[in-house]
Amino acid sequence: MTAYVHVNLRIKDPARQAALAPHFQAAIQAAGGRILHFGPVAQMLEGDVAPLPMAGIFEFATLADALAFYQSPEYAPIKIERDAAQEARMFVVDAG
Repeated sequence: MTAYVHVNLRIKDPARQAALAPHFQAAIQAAGGRILHFGPVAQMLEGDVAPLPMAGIFEFATLADALAFYQSPEYAPIKIERDAAQEARMFVVDAG
C-alpha cells in the first residue's frame, strides 16, 4: 500500500539547499518515489507548534520503498549535507 514521506523544513543556506535539490530528486526517483508537493506552508490550521515555512510530500508505492529511499546509498550523503542547508522534520505515513 502507498506510503508518504512528509518533510517540514526551514532553509538555512539557500545556496546549499539549491545544490542538494537535484540530488534529492534523483534519490527519490531511484527509489521509485515521486514528489507530490514541495513549497511554502500556506497557513497553520491547528495546533500549538507552528510549522516550519516549507513542506513536501513524497509518494512511494510501499512503506518498504519509502524506508529504502531513506536508507539508500543515494540519500546518505544528502542527509549529511542537509543539516547545513536546512532545519527539517521528516516522517513517513503508511496509507495501508
